[in-house]
This record gives sequence, structure tokens and C-alpha cells, in this order.
Amino acid sequence: MTLARPRVFAALMLVLIFTFTAPLAGADAPISVEVERAADKAYVVDAAFDVDAPSQIVWEVLTDYEGISRFVSSIRQSAVKQREPGRVLLEQHGVGRAWIFSMPMHVVLDVREHDQRLLAFRDTCGKSFTSYEGAWELASVGARTRVTYHLKAAPTGGQPAALTRAAMRGNVKRLLEEVRAEILARAAR
Repeated sequence: MTLARPRVFAALMLVLIFTFTAPLAGADAPISVEVERAADKAYVVDAAFDVDAPSQIVWEVLTDYEGISRFVSSIRQSAVKQREPGRVLLEQHGVGRAWIFSMPMHVVLDVREHDQRLLAFRDTCGKSFTSYEGAWELASVGARTRVTYHLKAAPTGGQPAALTRAAMRGNVKRLLEEVRAEILARAAR
């Protein structure tokens, strides 16, 4: 009977430790990023993370089109060119990084907003990519929000496939880390 008390105490301590550290998991939860090369030579990116914030705050961050350069390091300039209900035409200038190399990027995104749950986008200018389209999707999971990012992109130019794939993975992971950090900062206010 004396062995039961230390086990109960240890179990209670684990529950308490988990309970009080669980809110911190929003910043440390892993971000999954998968990059594959499609048959048409485009790169397909599937990425996701969970965050301890309501979907309204996540949506607010994702639709902060003109403020994105404040919290996403790869975006140098982002300007709304046209806005109508459920649709935004957005011009962005940025830089992609691959180890010591950097590549300027320019897109004009036709963004479609659906029910504060889905942002679908497609590049219409074709300067940096022969094709570039994707989506951000939000799903509530209790008090948390699951953010999923999909992208299919074919960069212009002849970068080596291994270099491009690794660079895309790193750039997307950094993008999602920075977006999640901004979501958590706004949720804390």
C-alpha cells in the first residue's frame, strides 16, 4: 500500500505538468511540410500546423494583405490592387532563399475568400512562376485551429530540382513559423 501513494503522486504530477505546459505547445507544436515534384515538373507543397488561437484571429492574420511584410520576412512589399466582396487582387514582391542564394519573386495573386475558412490564390502575372496556385484552409479543433497550406508551383528558370525542392521546403516552413508567431502574438493581446 505504501507503493501506491508514490505512483499516484507521480501520476498527479505528470497531469499537472501537462496541464500547465499545454498552452505553450502552440508555439512549439511541429509544423509539417512535404514537398513533392509532380509529373508536370511543378512542386506540390502540403503543410500544416495547429495553433492555440481561434480561427477568427488566424483569418485576421492571413488576410492582413498589406501588413504581411511586417511579420513574414520573405515578403518585401504587398499591395492590394483591387478589392471586391470575396475577392482581392494582390501584388507581392519578395525573395526566396536557398542557402547563400536569394531569388527575387513577383506575383500578382487573384485571392478568393470563402467563409473565413478558405483562401484560394492563383498567380496571374507569370513573372517568377509559370504556374503558382494554392490555398490556406482553417479548421477548428476545440479551442485550437488547424491551418493547412497547399501550393502547386512551377518556378521559371532552370534551378536544379534538389536545390529547388529543399529551398521550397525551407521557405514554406519559415513562412508558416512566422505566420504562427504572428497569430500567437495577436491572440495574446
